[in-house]
Amino acid sequence: WPEFVKNYAPWWASHTLDWLTYGKNIHVVHFEDLKRDLFVQLKGMVQFLGLEVSEDRLLCVEGQKDGNFKRSGLRKLEYDPYSPEMRQNIDELIRTVDTALNKRNMSGVPADYKPR
Repeated sequence: WPEFVKNYAPWWASHTLDWLTYGKNIHVVHFEDLKRDLFVQLKGMVQFLGLEVSEDRLLCVEGQKDGNFKRSGLRKLEYDPYSPEMRQNIDELIRTVDTALNKRNMSGVPADYKPR
């Protein structure tokens, strides 16, 4: 686990920052926003892609969001899997990505992810 966090967390930040730096047309969608308001988020994605929005299709997707292929609820861990050093590194990467998103006038990292 520590090796995964050590390798993947910086990759996530680098990957995101590269898209923000070199991407031409970027539309950021946060998973938490999809969970909170699927219809509005899907409509925004379809419009961003320059496609015609079919509200009937979006309503159909929204009606199936709890369909057969959804995993059961997440299990709450009884312990924190991150060491203080891991948490510090992850928090710094989150702050860096959040700053980059805000500089581009995009919605920043979801509040639940931000360091406390």
